[in-house]
Amino acid sequence: MAVLAAGCTRDKVPTELYFSGEPVSHWTEAAKSPDPKVRKKAIDVLGNVGPADPAAIPALIAAVKDKDATVRDAAVLALSKIGPPAAEGLPALREATKDANPTVRAHAVIAVDRVAGS
Repeated sequence: MAVLAAGCTRDKVPTELYFSGEPVSHWTEAAKSPDPKVRKKAIDVLGNVGPADPAAIPALIAAVKDKDATVRDAAVLALSKIGPPAAEGLPALREATKDANPTVRAHAVIAVDRVAGS
């Protein structure tokens, strides 16, 4: 029994939340990748993190302005899913209602309503 207890210490317990097998910090960094597929995957995961980790929502808000429309759309949908806890993203979502991409625009209109709690 002493052998089992020897490896169990408090300092080895992870303190960061994990999603899709990686810590949230991995996904917030991946959201900045040069590869749009990597960024979109990160945004999809961060949308599932939601308000559970304070770093997720700012990363999603930043992605609303991504150069790739699929990433922007994923960010808009993620913030929409989170709803009112993502209220700090309302200015970016309102701006996205004027996006060049019609899908992003349409989703942004819905997201503004959901996040504003309308």
